[in-house]
Amino acid sequence: MIRTLIQAKTLSLILLLFTASYSYSSSNQTVKAPFMWHIKTETSNLYLAGSIHALNSDFYPFSPAYLAAFNSVDNLVVEINVNALDAKASKAFIDSLTWLPNKMSLETRLKSADINKLTPFAKAKGMSIQTLLKLRPWIILEMLTSYQLAQTDFQAHLGVDQFFIKKAQQNNKPILELETLSEQINAINGAEMSAQVAAISLALSQLEDGQEQLLELANFWQSADDKGLYQYSQEDLIAQPEIAPLMATLLDDRNHTMATKIAHYLETGGSYFVMVGALHLAGPNSVQNLLKQKGYELIKAEK
Repeated sequence: MIRTLIQAKTLSLILLLFTASYSYSSSNQTVKAPFMWHIKTETSNLYLAGSIHALNSDFYPFSPAYLAAFNSVDNLVVEINVNALDAKASKAFIDSLTWLPNKMSLETRLKSADINKLTPFAKAKGMSIQTLLKLRPWIILEMLTSYQLAQTDFQAHLGVDQFFIKKAQQNNKPILELETLSEQINAINGAEMSAQVAAISLALSQLEDGQEQLLELANFWQSADDKGLYQYSQEDLIAQPEIAPLMATLLDDRNHTMATKIAHYLETGGSYFVMVGALHLAGPNSVQNLLKQKGYELIKAEK
């Protein structure tokens, strides 16, 4: 499940809200393929690039094509600029969506085996299992995602979008957003309860597999293999079909919103470097396919 949660939305909102470090090394000098498409109209010049929201230093430096595209345009567009969020207001908003309504508990919805797995996890977080089961499922999923990430050498501040957000800030380049914090949270919190509960079960079954999953995701991204990435992402759905409604809200629904907003930029005119999670650019309902349906011609970038 970490492959879906990390790539289908900005990585672990609670974790990223307070991320401030950007240092990295450049140990991997292999030239990589850019996970990127180009759209050129009479009035617009737009690059649509895929991001991995958490990386390790081995994936630096990126393909030079990313920087060339970024440097050639006037605006950076990301899903959400977490660095611009008001930390106090964001925390208050998240707090308001943390707990289930009074007297509700996930105890009757989760399998006993999953509750047994969550019990030591709750203890490690300094709470009883009864308290943890009163949290909304999306919060538990965020906690599990953060735990999985912490067991790897992948870090949120090394994510591709964070790299370019910092460069935009350094160059005083405008940073535009495709989504709001509320929209991102609702993409998971708004999914059917049964799908969220199924996602918790799946995440628990993969709790120790974070490093392997993230490496595979990053390798698909680095080789610009959108077909391989999509097929790999579908393994979660095969393993746990009940998560389908959650996958739809995390990916398909948001892809339509993103494509509509990107089309607006193209219609408005100007130049843009648009970066979204790579999974949004993979599969039959990808953002670029939706843009093609709107009549735009996209050319896949080369090295």
